[in-house]
Amino acid sequence: MKFYLLPIFLVILFLGNTIPIFGNGFAQNDSIKIGNTETVKPEKKVHFHIRPSLGLTYGQSNTNGTKVSNLQWLGTVNSDFDYIGSKLDLSSSLFMQYGQSKMHEQPPLKLQDAFIWAITPSLPILHKPAIRLFLETTAETNFGKGTIDNKPTSFLDPLFLYQTLFIGQKHYSKQKENNANWELTYGLGYAFQQTLNKNFEVQQNITGNPNFESGFSGIIEYNFNYPITQSISFVFYGKAVALSRENIFTNLEASRRTILVRSGIFYKKIGLEYNYHLVHDPNLSASNLVDQSLMFTLSF
Repeated sequence: MKFYLLPIFLVILFLGNTIPIFGNGFAQNDSIKIGNTETVKPEKKVHFHIRPSLGLTYGQSNTNGTKVSNLQWLGTVNSDFDYIGSKLDLSSSLFMQYGQSKMHEQPPLKLQDAFIWAITPSLPILHKPAIRLFLETTAETNFGKGTIDNKPTSFLDPLFLYQTLFIGQKHYSKQKENNANWELTYGLGYAFQQTLNKNFEVQQNITGNPNFESGFSGIIEYNFNYPITQSISFVFYGKAVALSRENIFTNLEASRRTILVRSGIFYKKIGLEYNYHLVHDPNLSASNLVDQSLMFTLSF
């Protein structure tokens, strides 16, 4: 099954231009100084959010080669960190998820498992338009033992790493706690990629050396937090990454493409969360790997 990033890019860009109507006194900023004037800076330079949750969920997964639908328990940790300086900006995000299904007279079955950690510093290179230079480093792996297309996997086996240097823009609005906050980052660049494995067998050795590959990169990331009332809040996070291998114009299917969506609406500590994670990577599987879940959760 093929999927295309362009419609998702357009949706997120549309959200970036329309969502500000929800905030009171909403201002879109970048920390870059333009001319003799300086954009209005947020009151806080450091912003940190973490939301661990545990719940029962109905989910579907095709990681093991067949679609599985079942009731399951699922633990999730979503965390975001931002430092906004007059020059240097530093962003980091962490997504951890692990879920099992227990059927009658059968051993526990792992259905969802993900660990994604990213850190991205950026520096301004142009004032007008506001253009920044980003360096993103991301690690992706699984927690527990499992299989991908009947090939055994475990923690850090396989481990996918990429480091991309890209040029783009970062827009944000960091308001007080009772207002909406959002951040949009996007850009194009070049990435170095590694698929590290011990016992896991690489599905397709496209370039002849999966331990070191390179190609063009495209990234778009959107984060939105909106306290609807004092007790009800809505959160949304979406990120799409495209990393090419070989010649992108002649072999698009050789590229790695991922989509991660985390969203939820919460009443105090009780929430309804939806998570979606898609990976297209011929080194891991000939098919798209998809995990998605809709669950009622209790946050800590």
